[in-house]
Amino acid sequence: MSINKENVALLERYIDHLLARNKSEKTIKTFKSIIMKFLRYVGDRSVLDLTVWDIDGFLAYLRKNGYSEKSLYTAAVAIKRFLEYIGVEKALKGFEYPRRPKELSKYLTRGEVEQLLLAADAERDSRIAKRNKLIVLLLYTTGMRVGELVKIKFEDIDFDRMSIRIFGKGGKEREVFFNRRTKNLLLGYCKELGLKPGDYLFPGNESPHIHYVTVERIVKKLAKRAGLNKKVTPHILRHSFATYALSRGMDVREIQELLGHASLKTTQVYTHVSRKRLMKDYMKIWED
Repeated sequence: MSINKENVALLERYIDHLLARNKSEKTIKTFKSIIMKFLRYVGDRSVLDLTVWDIDGFLAYLRKNGYSEKSLYTAAVAIKRFLEYIGVEKALKGFEYPRRPKELSKYLTRGEVEQLLLAADAERDSRIAKRNKLIVLLLYTTGMRVGELVKIKFEDIDFDRMSIRIFGKGGKEREVFFNRRTKNLLLGYCKELGLKPGDYLFPGNESPHIHYVTVERIVKKLAKRAGLNKKVTPHILRHSFATYALSRGMDVREIQELLGHASLKTTQVYTHVSRKRLMKDYMKIWED
């Protein structure tokens, strides 16, 4: 199917807009892929002449081709924001987002995280073993995003405060903390690599720092080696941090700050853990 070149030019302009707003590499890649599919779907017609029927038709096409509710919602967000940016109000008249799935966040128990760490220790190359173990510990004990992890520089780390300066979505700066176990590993790792100000914590082979996809592959490999029969990703380690912190009594607003969530509503998905604990405590009292 042919594709309208002017539509592609508008997409490139929108991608530049996302880059200028410091959107994450992952978001930009996802949005570009979805919008390109949409442009192929509408063919040689100009996006300036589309209607809400075209958007609905595209979303229906994705659903028929196996898109999950979550992926369908992401696609709707990408298309809507693109059309808003280029000012196609006519196409958005009567537009409604598809139903957003309300799933409880998947997470690992502390025991499962320990299994990941043991799997990292099993690596033959000791330097790679330390790096992989540190990746797991930092994702789990700080709750940072994988895109934030790969961009940590040596000078961002405060060993005395046991904290790291993070630049999150939209370039927003925040501070996250790590425990003594992570500190000891971090000190030894930095010393072994001879890191100095300006150096990335996780340098890449052909780029200044490793790619987030590399981290995803590392975590997936460790999960397989550990024998964990569930999907394990850097984002699930972030969920695991929030779930564990909440279960241990940390205030949800504090967790919101550490995660870098703009809205408390985003963080409140983790309160299912506190409800489980509430029921357990109730049973201790009333079933004795």
